[in-house]
Amino acid sequence: MFKHINIKTISKYGINNTIETFIDDTKIHIIIDDYVEIMFVCLANNLDHLIYGYLKDINRADIEIAIIANNKIAVKTKLSKDEVLDLIKQKDLAGTCESIEIADSKLESSKIVIPFNNTRYKIKNDVLLDMCNNFYVNLDDSMRLYHSRIISLESLVYIDCNDTNTKTNIYKILGMSNNDNLLECAILLDFELSLEILQILIRAKITFVIAKQIQNFGVLKTAQKFGLTIGYFNKNEVNILSHSSRIV
Repeated sequence: MFKHINIKTISKYGINNTIETFIDDTKIHIIIDDYVEIMFVCLANNLDHLIYGYLKDINRADIEIAIIANNKIAVKTKLSKDEVLDLIKQKDLAGTCESIEIADSKLESSKIVIPFNNTRYKIKNDVLLDMCNNFYVNLDDSMRLYHSRIISLESLVYIDCNDTNTKTNIYKILGMSNNDNLLECAILLDFELSLEILQILIRAKITFVIAKQIQNFGVLKTAQKFGLTIGYFNKNEVNILSHSSRIV
């Protein structure tokens, strides 16, 4: 699981030899209904959650998972081919954590209904700050993992996830949540909130997203449009950038 390499460190005090330790992630191949193949690069754990999180728009009862040797996973769904291809297309697959091959070019667009302010949760500012302090201050960054946490704002029960890749981290933790939507939840990210990550969270219908930093103004505009409260944590402060009226 770990890779150890010898490196040199250069500083004003001279050159030193030391050992750096890295998490050894791997390629995971997922074949959906024999006509879609996706390759993820991540830790080889929680793979069922990775699939459920990635296929969040499909009911779990309609998904069957079979683990095959050499990190290959066969997934069968009860949806039609066109329905599956439409859902895959909507994810706008891009980035370094996954590649995809589709054996059919027939794709159609469909809309997803995103609830706005009236049906979303509100939270007290001191509760939000405590949640962020408990998450960010106690992180162990020695293994260079990306961390995330989904918290129920009603019960304050939370689940944690970490991985070597931000996108697979999000898919896994959404799969762990086992909820159809996350309107009454917040997600804390120990990495940058990019537009790609935000689009995944919009589809999961989460309300609050706090990250280490926000990628650009496009992320803010998209969060405003779809009704998410986003912000970033810095030195024991939470900076809210959109829909701040939910902080009471």
